[in-house]
Amino acid sequence: MQPPQDPFRPTGIPNEQGGQPQWTQVPFPGQANYGQPAYPQPGQVPPPAQLRPEVNYQQAPQMYAPQQPQAQQPAPAQPQTYTQPQEQMAPQQAYQPPKTGMPGTKKSSNRTMYIVLSVAVLIFAAIVIIRMVAPNQVNFAQVEAGSLSARYTGDAVVVRNETVYTQDGVSQIDYKAAEGAFVKRGEEVATVYSSGFSAKEWTTLNNYRTQIKEKQKQLMADAASDAKMLNLMSQVTERAMEVQRLVQGTPGSLIRQEELLSEVILNRQVYMKQKYNEDQKLIRLYDDENTQLQRISSWTKQYAPNTDGLVSFYTDGFETALNMNNYTQFSPTQVRKIYQGEVPQTDVQLSRKAVSIYRVVRQEPWVVLMLCNEMEWTPVEGRTYKLLIESFDNTIVEATVESFTRSGGELLVRLLIYDTAELPNVLYIRSCKVQLGESVNSLSVPSRAIYLREGKKGVVMTTQGGEYWTGVEVIADDGQTAHIIPENPGALYEGVRVRLF
Repeated sequence: MQPPQDPFRPTGIPNEQGGQPQWTQVPFPGQANYGQPAYPQPGQVPPPAQLRPEVNYQQAPQMYAPQQPQAQQPAPAQPQTYTQPQEQMAPQQAYQPPKTGMPGTKKSSNRTMYIVLSVAVLIFAAIVIIRMVAPNQVNFAQVEAGSLSARYTGDAVVVRNETVYTQDGVSQIDYKAAEGAFVKRGEEVATVYSSGFSAKEWTTLNNYRTQIKEKQKQLMADAASDAKMLNLMSQVTERAMEVQRLVQGTPGSLIRQEELLSEVILNRQVYMKQKYNEDQKLIRLYDDENTQLQRISSWTKQYAPNTDGLVSFYTDGFETALNMNNYTQFSPTQVRKIYQGEVPQTDVQLSRKAVSIYRVVRQEPWVVLMLCNEMEWTPVEGRTYKLLIESFDNTIVEATVESFTRSGGELLVRLLIYDTAELPNVLYIRSCKVQLGESVNSLSVPSRAIYLREGKKGVVMTTQGGEYWTGVEVIADDGQTAHIIPENPGALYEGVRVRLF
C-alpha cells in the first residue's frame, strides 16, 4: 500500500556533499503554479523559480512566494523514511486576476425569439389538428341578417310629360293664367297677337281709355253726396296704399293685393256705368273703346290647353326633343350632350318664326336620366332608391330603376318617379346633380358561399335531409362578405347552414 502523498517528498537525488536528499515542493493536483500546467505529468517537477541574487530568500521567503496560504514545513525525516506531517496543508485558492475597471462582456439572450418561435409552432400545430379533426368547422357557415347602405352620385337630366304650344309670327302675348298654376282643359291661359298687328291700334285704344278716365274723375268729383260712390272710392284708395306698402317691403302677398285692387276698380266702373247711363259723352267713349277692341281682336288668338296640368310660360327648347315618348332611345353619350346643353335632332321641325307660347306639364310620372359616377355599380331593375335632386331647394323623392345602359365609358340609369306632388319643385329644372341612396334589408354570407349553377348565383344549404341549392340575388360583394336576397325567403333565412367553396 502506497503512503499518502505529501507536498514535500524526497526526489531521491543526493546533494553534492553526499548529504540528505533534497526536498522539492510539488503542487496539489488542480493547483495553479504561476503559469505552470495545473496537472503536471506524472513524475514531472516544475522548474525552479528564477530568483534574484540580491535578495535573501531565507530571510523573507514570503516576498516572492504566491499569495496563497501555505502549511508549515515539517522537519526533515530520516533518509528513506516517510514522515507524516503533523497538520495537513490547507488547499490553495484559484488565482484571481486583478480588476481592470472595465465592465465584463454579457452574453446575448435569445429567450424572446425562442418563445415567439414556440408559440408560432404551437399555433400552426393547432390549426393542422383542427383541420384534421374537425374539418366541418371551416367548410360551413351560417346565414346572418344585415342591412346594406350605399350612395351613388352623378349628373342627371329631368324628363317631364309636357307639351309646348307655339305660334309663328308673334308680336305680343297677354297672359291670362298665373305662372305655375294648375289649369284645366279648355281654360284660357294666354292671348297672342300676330305679327300683322300694329302698335298704332294700341295707341288708339289707350287714347279712348284715357278720355274715359278723365270723364270719370269729373263725375266722381261732382258726386260728393253719393255715399256708395264715396265708399267705393275709399276702398280703391285703401287697396292702392296697401300695394304701395308691400312694394316698400311690408310682408304680404303682392299678387293678392293686386287682385283685390283690380276687383274694387271694376266695381266702381260698373257702378258708374249704371249711375251715369244717360251721359252722352261717356256713352260715346265706351262705344269707341269697344269698337277698337273688336278691331284689335281680329289680330289675336286665345290659347287654352287640351289637358289638365301645370302651366308655365318659360321654355328651354327641349320639350319637343326630349319627352316621355322618346327618352329610352337616347344613349349615355347623347344624354351627356343634353346635360351639356345640346338639343338633340328630332323629326319634329319647327319654323324659324315659331315662338313658344306656354307649356303644360301633366301631373303624371316623370323620369330622371342619371349618368352615374360609380361605373362599377350594377343597378337592380325594379328596385326603389332615395333620390336627392340638388337645386335651389333640394328635393328628395323615391325613384325606381327602370333600366340602365353601360357604354362609351358612361353608366346611364333611367329612374322613374311616381311622386307627382314634387313636380312643382322640378318644373324649371333640366340639368342637375343628383345623389342616389339605398338602404336594403338583406342576408349576408361569406363570399365563398356563392356557387354558380348553370350561370346563376346561389348557395348550397346544408340540412338534416341533405344539401340543396337555392338561387339568390347578390346585391353587394366585397370579396369577404356577400349581401344577398333569396329567391325563396321561406327556404333561406337567418341561421341556415350553407357550404363554403
